[in-house]
Amino acid sequence: MVRKCLLLATCLVLAGCQQTPDNSYSGYVESQTVSIAAPQSGWLSAVNVDRGDTVRDGQPLFRLDATQAQYALSGAENRATSAQAQAADLAKGARDADIAPLTAQRVQAQSQLDLARANEARYAQLEPKGYVSATQMDSLRAATKSALAQLANIDRQIEEKRLASRVDQQRSAQAQAAAAKADVAGAQYTVDDRDVKARLTGLVDERLREPGEFVAAGSAVLTVRPQGREFVRFYVPQSDLAKFRVGGSVRIACDGCKGQTAKVRFISPSAEFTPPVIYSVRERQKLMFLIEATPEAPDALHAGQPVDVRL
Repeated sequence: MVRKCLLLATCLVLAGCQQTPDNSYSGYVESQTVSIAAPQSGWLSAVNVDRGDTVRDGQPLFRLDATQAQYALSGAENRATSAQAQAADLAKGARDADIAPLTAQRVQAQSQLDLARANEARYAQLEPKGYVSATQMDSLRAATKSALAQLANIDRQIEEKRLASRVDQQRSAQAQAAAAKADVAGAQYTVDDRDVKARLTGLVDERLREPGEFVAAGSAVLTVRPQGREFVRFYVPQSDLAKFRVGGSVRIACDGCKGQTAKVRFISPSAEFTPPVIYSVRERQKLMFLIEATPEAPDALHAGQPVDVRL
């Protein structure tokens, strides 16, 4: 009985691998698989989809803990606020409170100038009568000039305080503010990037990680089969290989689905033996070549579905 079952199984495999009497070839539907990896290292806090779920472009898939990234964002925002305030401060003059000490110094300098002028005028009347020496007058005149220069110096400082900073200083401050703003944008991107969203539409194939696990940057969390990326794989014997060419068309059909055209996209450059379950020496020596074809309506097919391929 066991011998008969093995014989029957061998016959079925032969029928599936060889060209059928109606000049068709047996194959199956395969689909591209895309790995959705963690863009950053961190603790996995949530996985929003499971195996078999359909995901849409923009749909949340999983989330990494963002505590540290939030701290970095807060620091960047504070630095940007400080840099912007410094740039704004350099663009305007000093406040009255900042100038108040200079104003008090000016009052004192004005008093000294008034006193120096009064002394000079008083002694100038006595100079022609010989009561004041030339040396004394020179000293009085020098005191007046010194007081005048001191007053002018304070006036210049007050004027500078009321003016904005130099253009180069303002440009430097503005550049620093812009750099700090860019740092905020980068920190915000890092925070947003820890909430991973789909960038394609497809079917979740495998859920590889669970919440609570620590994942390294680049580690796959999910695998997804993108919609519209299904293709057909089938084998042909080396005797029929010349009938096929890359870019050529074939017809595919399956149970319960409408037949459609597919374009050959790949022909294996190396031959393979028929499956090892076939123990016959004669069959083992038959060489088969793998061919892949892209159907015109891939959404109508399902991965793993058997199909018949005809020229």
